[in-house]
Parts: sequence; structure tokens; C-alpha cells
Amino acid sequence: MRYVLWVTAVVLAGGPAYAQERDARVAELDRKLNAAQSQAQELHQMIAALAAELRALKEPPPVNAAPVVTSHDEVSPYREQVVRPDLGGDERGHELVAAPELFVQSRFQALPLDGTSVADAPTNFLLTRMETRWAGLLSPKVGLGFELQYHPAPNGAAFELVNDAFVEYYPSERVSVRVGQFVKPFGFDIQQSSAERESPERGIFAGYFFPGQRDRGVMLQANVTRGVQMFLAAFNGNRFFADSNRRLNVNARVRKVFDRLPLAAGVSAQIGQQLLPDGVTGNNDENLMGADVQWAWRRLGIRAEFVTGSRPSTLLDLEPEFAPAFRPGARSSGGALFSSVRLTDTDQVYGRYDRFNGDPVFGYNVRAFNLGYLRKVGAHSRIGIDYQFKSRVTANDDSLNSRLQVSWNVEK
Repeated sequence: MRYVLWVTAVVLAGGPAYAQERDARVAELDRKLNAAQSQAQELHQMIAALAAELRALKEPPPVNAAPVVTSHDEVSPYREQVVRPDLGGDERGHELVAAPELFVQSRFQALPLDGTSVADAPTNFLLTRMETRWAGLLSPKVGLGFELQYHPAPNGAAFELVNDAFVEYYPSERVSVRVGQFVKPFGFDIQQSSAERESPERGIFAGYFFPGQRDRGVMLQANVTRGVQMFLAAFNGNRFFADSNRRLNVNARVRKVFDRLPLAAGVSAQIGQQLLPDGVTGNNDENLMGADVQWAWRRLGIRAEFVTGSRPSTLLDLEPEFAPAFRPGARSSGGALFSSVRLTDTDQVYGRYDRFNGDPVFGYNVRAFNLGYLRKVGAHSRIGIDYQFKSRVTANDDSLNSRLQVSWNVEK
């Protein structure tokens, strides 16, 4: 009995001591576990940062990457506007969402050139562009672009309702393949979006050489080295429409962006054949060569572009409409010199000299000079006032034969 009482006393005395020792041990292990987890998290973050830095050093930036500009540069958005380092880039950098991009451009035109009709020089209030677009990645390897425009329908050109309809495949980070209907890779003015262009319309040469800017075909795009883009494409050569001559046109373009200057320069070529009017024989080449350069310095921006080659035999239409002044073997050339000055964060002024030699409709040479003012209204809106001095009437696809244009763009 005495022995049982002694054991019971020992157990009762040792229980609290054991519990205290256990609690202390648990607390110590918990502290060490938290410390180890914290160290592991810091090590994981360090590994991720080192891996990202290593990848950045090994891989060039994507084709549509913006140039790296130092923090002291207060006008980097203006430089990007002038040089456009992502010109012609693919859709891999954008996420495809249900809500489309919307673009509306309203305009007031007045003071038509002498010798024009209402059809040649629309006057008063116009809706010059109404577009909706979906574009972006479907998966890591596949993207698409789809753009509809309504404004041709009221003008009786419903066949132009589909602007873009293409699929892209990305075999690597540097290369993409595009198939469908899309903008031709030629020069700067052709590829620059209407929502971003400062002047109301593209240069005169664009309306004759590339009406609608688009064609149907396949294009290989590659980011060869840092800042160098290469495009190689094959098209029907019939400006939107089904193939009518059973031959393909080939387009090639190389562009280099020099981030530190900042300056960009490109050369473009098109090799192909075009339709001849019934009963006409001879040279049916549709060969073009072009060069373009863009440069920005502080608040000044300058662009220049020149294109020369075979005179177009047809104009933009569902059925071939042959140009009256076309002759087999005849040549045409054109170009534009554009300069803008950034006055404030929201205000710019610009001037553009535009020239086209060998008009395929009238056969003469045309000169034009534009003066304009742009003002941003919020993040998605811009108002522009443009006055044009033009030597003769032209018959390109934009019918821009008025002296005064006041435009309001909204893009979202």
C-alpha cells in the first residue's frame, strides 16, 4: 500500500513537468519550422529572379515590344508614336477578350477642290470610319484577328465589310505565321492604323498602289535580331477578292529600330503581275520598291517614305475597273515627308508634303501640302483640324479632295 502511494505521488509530481517540457519542445520546433519556411520562400524568390534575369539576357525582346527608354525621358510616348517600334507586330502580346475594340471617326469636310462633284469630294458631316475588332491569343501557340467595318456599306461597297480575318501560329518566340486577309507588309503608311495616323488620310500613293491596304495570303514574320523585323508574304494580288489571274504576288520587308537614337528605317518590295485590259498586250508587271524612315528628337518627329514601280492597272472594286491612264510598262512613284511638333502632353501640330507622279486615272502629277493641329481629349479620344493645299484632283479610294477636314476619333 505504501508503495502504491509512492508511485502515485511521483506520477502526480512528474505530469506537470513533462507537459512543460513538451510545450517548450513544440514551441521550439514551431519556431524553427517558421524560420525554415521563410528561408525557403526567400530562396524561391531569389531563384525566380535569377532565372528571369537570365532569360532576359538570353532572349531578344518580342517583335512588338516597346523600346527601353530611360526614366528621365519625359516624351517617350511621343517617341513611340513617331517611330512605332511595334509596327506590323503579331497578336501574341494581346489577350483575346469578349469585348471588342471599337473605333469611330466622324468628320466635317468643306471647301472642295475646283472641278469636283459631290461624289469626288463629299462635303459636310461624314462618318468616315466605324470599325469593331477582336484580336489576341487563343492559346500559347495560336492567335487570331477579326475586324469588321460598317462605313463602306452606305457607300455601296458592302464587299469591303470584312477588313481583317486571319489566324496566327507561333512556332517560337521569334517567329509567327499569319494566314487569311490582312494588311500588306509594305512601308510605314500602309501599316499604320487609321486610329493612330495624324493626318486625315494616308499619302496619295497608298490609295493607288494599295487601295484598302489588304490582300489575302500567307505571311512569315520573324524577329531576326534585336530591333530587326523581317516579313515575307505571298498574296493573291487582287485586293480582298478571289484570285483572278492564277498567280501570286510576293511581298518582302525588313525594318530596323534603333532605340537609342530613336530611329527606324525599312525597305519593302513587291514582285508580281497584274491584269491587263481586254485586247491589250505587253508588260503586266506589278513590281514596287519602297523605303521609309522615322526619327524623333525631343519634341520633334519626322517621317519620310518613297515608293516607285509599275503603274496600277486597276482600281479597288469587286470587278476589275481598269485605270484610264494605264499603259503596259508605265511607271508611277510617290512619297510623303511628314513632320510634327509636340507642344504639350495633349497638343501637337504637323505638316506633310505629299506627291504622286503618274496618276493612273488622269495621267498627271499631283502635289499636296497639309497643315494640321491635334488635341487629345481624355485617354481614348482625339480631335484634329487639317487644311490641305492640293494642285489637282485625285481618284484614290479615300476621295480626299476637300481643303478642310475636322475629324474626331474615339477608340476603346
